[in-house]
Amino acid sequence: MKLLEIGKIVRVHGIKGAVKVICYVDEGMTEFKHIYLTNKKIDANITSARPLTGDAFVVTIDVLKDIDTAERFKNQSIYIDRDEYDEFENKLYMSDLIGKDVVNEKNEKIGELLDYDDYGASIILTIKCGVNSYSIPFVEEIIVFDEDDDVFKINQKTFEDLRV
Repeated sequence: MKLLEIGKIVRVHGIKGAVKVICYVDEGMTEFKHIYLTNKKIDANITSARPLTGDAFVVTIDVLKDIDTAERFKNQSIYIDRDEYDEFENKLYMSDLIGKDVVNEKNEKIGELLDYDDYGASIILTIKCGVNSYSIPFVEEIIVFDEDDDVFKINQKTFEDLRV
């Protein structure tokens, strides 16, 4: 099973267990039926989904039967199995890049991608370097993902100047 994170439950929507979901994929939540909830990989089905605003959707999920159950899944991710959806087979998403090496201009490893946060206007990468982790903006002038070498590339001096 190759799971792809497609969204996140951000809040409960009503008393019957519907939830507001921020969708991470262009296809929108209306395209999906079979899903997995949280890192526990709870098997579930979307019974209805309608656009709300922007990338937000109101979604009804069969295992979320009431407001109390739905509340427990707040801030949890929603996944699909890529094998069930052909359109995702050859696409590359940020979640696919977690764990990829970060190298400097001499192709020396300086860390690996630990996580990312998508703030809409920008993506912030969290790079783990030994016991420390640093946040840097994912901007082409600063860091790029080289698909041929399967690594992130950044100038060492730039990385040292920008890391927070």
